[in-house]
Amino acid sequence: MNIGVTGHRPQDLTGAKLDTLRERIREVLEFLAVFASNLTGVETCYSNPGKPVLRVISALAEGADRHVAQQAIDLNFELQSPLPFDRTVYANDFSSEGSKLEFNDLLHHRRTTAVLELDGSRDRDAESYQAAGRVILGQSDVLLTVWNGEQRNKKGGTSDVVGEAKQRNLPTVWINSEAPHDVYVRTSDSKWSPWAVGSASLIIRLEALLRPPDSSKVDEETPTLAAEYFSETQPVRDWGCLWPPFRNFAAGESWTWPSLSLSNFGQSGRQKWQEVLQDYPAAFSKETVEIVNAASLFEHFGWADGLAGYYGNLYRSAFVTNYMLGALAVLFAFLHFAFKNYDAFDWVFTVIELLALGSIALIYRYGRKGGWHERWVDYRLLAEYLRQMFFLTPLGPGELSSPHIPAHMAAGDPKTTWMYWHYRAVRRDFGMIRAKFTAAHLKSARLFITSERGIGGQVEYHENNSQRSEALDNRFVRWAKDLFYLAVAAAALSLVIPHSEKIAHWLNAIPHSEKIAHWLWLRLPAWLNPSRLAGGVIALIAGVATVSPAVGAALAGIRSQGEFERVKKRSKAMHHWLAQISKRLAPTPDTEASMSSAALSAIVAEAGQLMVDELLDWRIVFKDRPLPEPE
Repeated sequence: MNIGVTGHRPQDLTGAKLDTLRERIREVLEFLAVFASNLTGVETCYSNPGKPVLRVISALAEGADRHVAQQAIDLNFELQSPLPFDRTVYANDFSSEGSKLEFNDLLHHRRTTAVLELDGSRDRDAESYQAAGRVILGQSDVLLTVWNGEQRNKKGGTSDVVGEAKQRNLPTVWINSEAPHDVYVRTSDSKWSPWAVGSASLIIRLEALLRPPDSSKVDEETPTLAAEYFSETQPVRDWGCLWPPFRNFAAGESWTWPSLSLSNFGQSGRQKWQEVLQDYPAAFSKETVEIVNAASLFEHFGWADGLAGYYGNLYRSAFVTNYMLGALAVLFAFLHFAFKNYDAFDWVFTVIELLALGSIALIYRYGRKGGWHERWVDYRLLAEYLRQMFFLTPLGPGELSSPHIPAHMAAGDPKTTWMYWHYRAVRRDFGMIRAKFTAAHLKSARLFITSERGIGGQVEYHENNSQRSEALDNRFVRWAKDLFYLAVAAAALSLVIPHSEKIAHWLNAIPHSEKIAHWLWLRLPAWLNPSRLAGGVIALIAGVATVSPAVGAALAGIRSQGEFERVKKRSKAMHHWLAQISKRLAPTPDTEASMSSAALSAIVAEAGQLMVDELLDWRIVFKDRPLPEPE
């Protein structure tokens, strides 16, 4: 659990009794430590199950920051420090040599696990302090403030940080900086309650944040898949291997043969990302990569991404197969009646029809029982959350943007899901990087963010996805139309067949027609006599008129289930906006030295917001597209 700290400096603590203030601070920290120790059900994500990691996030300014840091270290909390400036510049904030020595001791203390030196400057002090405050808020699960309660219009000051915590709905504990140092908790309705009452509210809010969602159901109809996800094992065979070749064929791409082989998800995630990180050593120092490794971020992403792809292919292969089996059942039902006078064929067609219908029922049953659709949707959301963590990592990592949730869709808010809880748990375990925001670091970070594994990769993905979805949509529409016209032509032709006597009369008018016919029939196999051949032609035309609409309906079902038109439109829009953002981020001779970390974070946050909102829209669309029931 991460506890952010903001508070007054010594000049604003003149009305404090420091011994009592430190005692109140210790009481709050001990309360949080006991709460964390007693919290159950969260062992799935953490490095040390059963042993909570408690961490204070503090800028280590003189006054309240130092008081909290000292008490936290005494209680064996970890300490992580985002500094508004280079540490040597920041040390000039401190008046005495003793204070500077204390500052350096805290930075090098064995309990200090990360120091992040921002690129603030004295020319913009307020913005620099505000940037550090926002890093603290972005890293925190609860904010602890030592504050006199006065609202001051000072950017980056204590009241400013407390106000932004309110906007973020961050649980906040307020210790009054004036004696007798009463303690308050901001409740969910943004009112301050005394500690005796508010501590219970704080426990409820922290449990909702730290404990995984109820393992029974998300709502009245949707079961949560948290238990299933954490009990997943590496699949041995890719039973959804039919979808990629079908998709490629339908989109007019190169044909690929189905393959049952699967790579190890965790290892493939590590291999993909490690190769990229090595190309940006300035943004990913040895220390940062060590933190990434310790948090198993490679494996977390690879596991979620691999499982999402596996179940997505299963789901898509299932509905494509079922729709086509439905058309096949119609074909053999027709053949059963067309060849009802041929006992040798009749039962074969009936058996094949029953096998097709039975296969549809089995695929549907196993797909619904295995939750292929639900797992795909949930695991993909988790994988995309973790993907964003990677390109946010060089910035601290920055905070994942909150989706814009319409009021009527509040029940679908991803923040209430186990996937978001797991993402937050991984991010919490990851903590803050150890880095110094030099010009080289920020330039390397920008290059990485716009690379194939960051926003640049998303630009390319949406461009390819929009083109593929458009090709799929257009081809399914065209094929369905062609099959419709074919059915109409066959139906119209069948109207001519009953008048075959007139046609025969016209044919007999041809000179030597009898000799020609006699010559032809003598050379045809005996079973293809004129009457049977005519019957076969009639059956073929009737079959085309019967089966073509069934195949067209199957293609329309696949098109509807795949939502290709909507995906095409969304990917086109995403490609346009992300390409614009990527251009703004790309280093140029004019901007590579002038963009601050705050400006860079703001642009990245804009891209993150766009991607999170698109991800939410994708989830809402496909959550309502389960495997269609057999009809």
